[in-house]
Formats: sequence, C-alpha cells, structure tokens
Amino acid sequence: MKRMPLVLVLIFSLIFQGCWDKIEIDERAFVGGIFVDALTEEKSKGGGTIEPFYEEKMDSTLKVIFTLANPGEVLKGGEKGFVTVEAEAESIPDAIRKIGIRLNRTPFFAHTKVVVLTDKVLKNENLFKEILDFLEREPDINAQVNIMMLQGDLEKLTKIKPKLDIYLVTYIQGVFNNASRLSYVVPIKLLKFTAQLNSGNKAILPIITVKEDEVEIKGLALIKDNKLYKEVNEKYLRAFQFINSNFKGGRKFINFKGVDLSYFIQDSFRDIYVKEEEGKLKFTIKAELEGFLENNVFSKEELDKKQIDEIEAIISKSFEQELKETIKYFQDVVEADYLGLEDYTRKNYYRIFKKYEDNWDEAFREADFEVEAQAFIRRIGSKR
Repeated sequence: MKRMPLVLVLIFSLIFQGCWDKIEIDERAFVGGIFVDALTEEKSKGGGTIEPFYEEKMDSTLKVIFTLANPGEVLKGGEKGFVTVEAEAESIPDAIRKIGIRLNRTPFFAHTKVVVLTDKVLKNENLFKEILDFLEREPDINAQVNIMMLQGDLEKLTKIKPKLDIYLVTYIQGVFNNASRLSYVVPIKLLKFTAQLNSGNKAILPIITVKEDEVEIKGLALIKDNKLYKEVNEKYLRAFQFINSNFKGGRKFINFKGVDLSYFIQDSFRDIYVKEEEGKLKFTIKAELEGFLENNVFSKEELDKKQIDEIEAIISKSFEQELKETIKYFQDVVEADYLGLEDYTRKNYYRIFKKYEDNWDEAFREADFEVEAQAFIRRIGSKR
C-alpha cells in the first residue's frame, strides 16, 4: 500500500503525457510573410470523378511565396537569415505541401506579420474566398496580422532589398506604421477585415505598389461581394479616416499670402447628427482640428492675432471642402457607403436606420450632407 501513490504517479505520467506532438524550435520554418498571386483564370474542377493520385492532376492557380526566418543565421546577421520559398499550387494548403517536401523544416505561421494578396487574386471571387477561408481557419495565424493588396508584380516586391532593414516583412510593417501615424494609409488587421466582410459584405484593404526598390502606399481597395470592387485614390484617405473616426493626425498644407504653410494636426474631434428630411437622410458633420504651424516664416510683427485668425479660417475652409469632396466621391463614383455611416446610424439613430436598412447604399447616395469645420492653431513653430 505504501507504494500505491508512486504507482499511481507513474501510471498518470504515462497516460497524461504533455508535448507528445511537439516540434523543436530548430525544426520550424518561421513564416514572416505570406504573398499570393493568381496565375491563370480558374478552371473547372471537373465532374467529381473519383481518381487515384488526384493531386498530380490539380491545376496550379496560385503562386504562393513565404518569407522565412532562420533564427540561428539572424543572430549572426548573415544574408541567409531571411529567405523566400515559393510554389505554384492549387491552394495555400497545396503550396504548404509542396514547399514542405522541399524543406528540412516545418512551416510555422504563429509569427506571420504580413499577408499580401495581388489585385488579380482579389478580382477572382472563388480564389479570394478560398484564401480567406484558410487565413481564418488556420489556428497558428495571428488574427492581428496585417493584410493588404499589391498592385503590380509580386516578384518585384519579394525581391526588394530594404535600405534600413534586413527583413522585407519588418520593412513593410515599418512603412505602414509610419504612414498610419500621419493618416496616409488605412492599416487593416485580418480580424477586422473578416469582421467587415461577415457583417456587411463590404471591407477595405490598403494598396501598395513597388517603385524601384521601395514599397509605396497607393490608396485604398474596396471589397464588395468577396471581390475587388473599386480603388480609391490616396488623396481621399485623410477625410475617409476622419469620417470613420480613425484619424490620428498628420500634415495639411495651405497657401497664405503666397507662402506654403504646413499645419500639423495633433488632435481632432468629429460629431455626426442624423435626421430625416423630406423622405431623405440628412447628415450634419462637425469637425474640429487642433495643431500648430510647423514653419515660422513670418516675423512676430507680421503675424498678429488677426492674421492667425485668417490662417485658421483658410485651414477650416480647406478641410471642409476636403470632407465635402470625399463624401461626394463616395456618393457619385463609389456609389456605396464605406464611410462608416451605416454602422454609426445603427448605433446612435436606430429608429432612422431601420427605415433604410434594406437599401442603405441607395439612401446614402441620395442623402444630403452639411459639413462644418473649425481649425485651431495652438502654437507656431515646432518645440524642442
């Protein structure tokens, strides 16, 4: 009886073994970025005939590229610290299979930071849905991974050698982080992207292009019905971010008495009022900006309170026009509400929203907008 506890411990240790399927860290291939391009138009899958060795007959519809990190080489700072591997496959799981049999390590996605899909992928509804399904269901992929659309050649992107970094993925992340602080880009995480598609069948993605040996942020891709709908020029991004309540700040330039002035926006506030008038929606958007003039080209005698008021009025009017033009662009050209007004009205004016719920985009196109903007200059010149 005295040995019974020891016997039980031995039995339980055999039954409840941990890490039975563990893979050592030096046996993993850490995938930092997933890059996907469409090779050809999707072909018919056939009539579902049962065949042996079916994988040998599958068409290669995708080019999939993984950027991999080699921890040992990274610590040494060697050129082999980061490598790319690619495969032409029918799907991402098929690409993982093809890449896996060529590597001596197992692809591991827990540290993936970037997913890049080309415009050709987004124009193919079935391919896009299959890829998105994999990204949602793969348990190792972090839901906070950045996802974006590439306009251009995938090969050129993956062959970029960053000037101030040794890893393409961290370079792309850095570009996005810097640009998002100035509202020049709309960064989108995988979780947010899939939530947008699942809730309203509409979503957005930032667009990047390759210019010489650098990544350039190009604008915004609008996704509708699981494929690329339209592309938005980057000039509309600041107002787009502001109306969506995602504006972080940045520079706005104006001309005052023949001099170009840089107004750096540090803080902002927006409020939206919704009502129904003559059978149409009417939105009133009130905007407030706070910031400072970065360049002090006028002397204290030249720039008095009256002239500061004039500059504030110019900034206010300019931003008001920017908001109006952006709204008009989405009403007349995009012809759909990607400005977050549907969600805002649902949360704050539910009774009004219920009347237009079934044909919201049509109601948005016919809606009236009133915009008021007020800018404040808190100081002149940058401070140490």
